[in-house]
Amino acid sequence: MQSRHRIAALSLAALIATLPAAADELRIGNGGEPLTLDPHRYNLNLEEKILADLFEGLTAHDADGRVVAGAAESWSTSADGLVWTFRLREDARWSDGEPVTAADFVYSFQRLLAPRTAASLAYFLYAIDGAQAVNAGTAPLDRLAVRAVNAHTLEIRLAQPFPFFDERLIYPTGFPMPKHVVEELGDAWTKPGNMVSNGAFTLADWQPQGFVRLAKNPHFRRASTVALEAVTYFPTADRNAAYNRYRNGELDVIGDFPPGEIGWLRRKMPDHLHLAPLLSIMYLVFNVTVPPFDDERVRRALALALDRELITGRVLQSGEIPSASFVPPMVANYRSAVTPMPQDQDAARALLAEAGYDADSPLELTLRYIAGPDNKKVHVAIAAMWKAVGVATQLHHAELNAHFAALRQGEFQVAQAGWFGENNPEHYLELLMSATGDVNYGRFADADVDALMNRAKQTAALQERLTLLRRAEVAALARHPVVPLYAVTIRSLVRPRITGWRANPRNTHPARYLGIRAE
Repeated sequence: MQSRHRIAALSLAALIATLPAAADELRIGNGGEPLTLDPHRYNLNLEEKILADLFEGLTAHDADGRVVAGAAESWSTSADGLVWTFRLREDARWSDGEPVTAADFVYSFQRLLAPRTAASLAYFLYAIDGAQAVNAGTAPLDRLAVRAVNAHTLEIRLAQPFPFFDERLIYPTGFPMPKHVVEELGDAWTKPGNMVSNGAFTLADWQPQGFVRLAKNPHFRRASTVALEAVTYFPTADRNAAYNRYRNGELDVIGDFPPGEIGWLRRKMPDHLHLAPLLSIMYLVFNVTVPPFDDERVRRALALALDRELITGRVLQSGEIPSASFVPPMVANYRSAVTPMPQDQDAARALLAEAGYDADSPLELTLRYIAGPDNKKVHVAIAAMWKAVGVATQLHHAELNAHFAALRQGEFQVAQAGWFGENNPEHYLELLMSATGDVNYGRFADADVDALMNRAKQTAALQERLTLLRRAEVAALARHPVVPLYAVTIRSLVRPRITGWRANPRNTHPARYLGIRAE
C-alpha cells in the first residue's frame, strides 16, 4: 500500500504536469528519476543535466557544447603540463550570497576523493597528484595537490600531463561544494530549502517520481543574461508516454521518442525535430571474473557472432553509427587502429567448440539490458545472432538505475552498457583500466593495457600520447572484455518557441542559454 506521503507526491506531480507552464518556465522530459543531486555521488547522465544547471565548475559548456571558462575566468598551464593555475571570477557567489573562493574548490576536491564519500566517479580526477592515493585511503587529504594561492587563485598540480584536464573539469565531480552548508547539514544539504549552489539556478522543489523544479538564481554572476525564471525536469522513463505528453503540450523538450515516429515528424512537425550524433559508445560488457566469461575464446566467439550493421540499419533504423572502436568515431583528432571484425558464425562456432560448448552442451548465459522498446529490439536481435551459433540466451531487463547498480556491483554475466560525453579518447579507454573502479563493470585487468595507458598519461606530446592510446585500445579489444556496438543518435523534440537550442555532439543544452519566445 502506498503511503499518504507517496500519494500526496504523486498527486502534486500530476497537478503540476497538467497546469500550463508560466511564460518563462521550461518543462523538460529527463528520461528518469535522479537518485541523488549530490555532485560527488552522481552516476547518471540525467542527474548530470540537472546538476549542470545548479552548479558551475572551473570550466563549463557553452551553448554549442564547447569547453569555455566557468567559475574561473582564465587559466594557464606550465611548460611541462603539470601545473594548472586558475583565476576565479571575483563576482562569483553562492546562491546565499556568500563568495565562491578557491578554498571551496580545495574542499570540494578533497571531499570527492575522501574514501568515506564513496564517489564511484572519483577517478575522474585521478590526474591530480595524490588523488589516487587519497581515494584509496593510503594518503591524507592534504596530500592532494590542490591549493588556494589566495581567495581567487587556485593551483592544481597533476601527477602527469593531461592535456584534456580543462574538459575533465566540466563534470559534477569538478563542481565546488558549499562547505559552510555541507558541514552543517550533512547529507540533508541536497534537499530543497537546504541546497546552496553557484550555478544559474537553485533547487526549488523535488518531488520523487514527480519532478525536480529549479528557479533562477539571483546571485548567479550572469543572472541578467538568464532568460528563464524556472526549469522543471520530469522523469520520463517511458518514451511513448513522454512523446504523448509532448504532443499534448505538457512538455517543451523531450530527449527521446519512438523511432517509428520519425517519418511522420519529418512530414508534420519538422521544426520540432532534432537529430544529432552523440559523443557516445553503446557496448556489451563481459564479467570476466565469472566463468565462462573469463575464457577469452568465449568472449571472442560471442563478438564474432554479432552484426553491427544489421543492429543499426535494420533493427534501430534511426541513424546510429556502427563502431568497432571503443572510442566514438566522432572524437576529434583520434583515428582508431582497431581492425573491424565482421560477423563470422563459423569461426564463432569453432571457438565455442574449443571452449567445450556444442549442440549437446550449449553455452547458456543471461544478457542484461535497460528496459525500453529499442533496447529490447536490439537485445532480442543479439540473442538471435547468438542462437545461430548455438548459444542459449536468457534476457533480463531492469530500469536504468537498477541496471547500472547491478553492473557496478558485478552482478551480471553479459550486459548492455554505454558511456557518453567527452571529446577525448581517454574518457572511454579509462574504462578498461584495472584501477578505474566499479565503472570498469567487467573488472577487466590486463598488465599490457595498463602499462600503455599509464605511458600515455605520462606523455605531454599530444600525437605521441594518441599513438599510445591507439595501441592500448588495440591491445584491450584483442582480448574482448567489451564488444563496441554503435554511437547513439540523439532524437529530440523541441518546441520552435524555445530559443538558444543548438545541436551539438555532447547533447548539452544548459538552461542558462535557453529562452521562450512569446507566441
